[in-house]
Amino acid sequence: MNQLYRLLHTPPASLIKTLAGWKETYAIALRPVPTAPGCDPLPALGQGRYTCLPGTPGHWYTDPQLFARAGERWLFFEDFDLAANKGAIAALPLPADGRPGEPRTLLTGESHLTFPTVFEWNGEVWLIPGTGEDRTLCLYRCRRFPDDWELARSFPVGMDLAGTILLDAAPEALTLLSAQRQPEGGPAARLRRFTLRPDPAAEGGFALEEDEPFGLEHRAYGLDVCNAGPLFCWGGQQIRPARGGTRAQEDAYLQFWARRDGRETPLCAATPRNIEVEGVDPSALLGIRSYCRDGQLEVLGIRCLARPR
Repeated sequence: MNQLYRLLHTPPASLIKTLAGWKETYAIALRPVPTAPGCDPLPALGQGRYTCLPGTPGHWYTDPQLFARAGERWLFFEDFDLAANKGAIAALPLPADGRPGEPRTLLTGESHLTFPTVFEWNGEVWLIPGTGEDRTLCLYRCRRFPDDWELARSFPVGMDLAGTILLDAAPEALTLLSAQRQPEGGPAARLRRFTLRPDPAAEGGFALEEDEPFGLEHRAYGLDVCNAGPLFCWGGQQIRPARGGTRAQEDAYLQFWARRDGRETPLCAATPRNIEVEGVDPSALLGIRSYCRDGQLEVLGIRCLARPR
């Protein structure tokens, strides 16, 4: 019934491709940050074509995050193996010439791994992947960048967390923001805030404390609150990208939230009609799943239809 419902709510041009055998897939697309006057990508992400990263047969790439280390730029992402029906965390270097290096698998697990959040804290590099299906929040420490990671602590949280980002980092604690999916299933979620702190007396040396639901505006479950990437600054504001969708299409568009005085207000949204991806038919572009940027690059996780081989 869910698949039929989705088909009935698919745009006609996309539906024709689906019926002709085109398959849904995920990919990562990037472009230089527009610099011409009036071309700042928000609010609609227009002005400039994106280019897809080369993929690997039998794999989907999604949920990218940029990370700079020792003067080098890296792209972390989920590498979903279709045969295994499971995601792993991978990364590749993105040098200044724009030519991506070879992807390498960094982290695998018994359960599905997704949405890597990578950050520096107290002189070390850390990673929090999405592990919500087993109702945990996991913290990994990097022993040798970028390939060697160890599990510092797995926290049983008793809820399905769809993705965790960093709100604030102080030497004594991290403030994390996660999206909790509805216990009964479905695409809706609400935001939960956690404090993670070093604690020599706790298991693994870390303790996790759960706060109240984040913000009065996000106490109820909604369809446009799941984190779609790390916080970034734009126009003097702190912006949180979120996945927006409907009951038929879970990750159809991006919703940007502006954080002001401890609250969030909707800033603008970006749909597939607002972007152009080289080599992707506009009617085959189904949704925008994630977004990140630095001073030079913008990166999207997209959902699209691929022509049958």
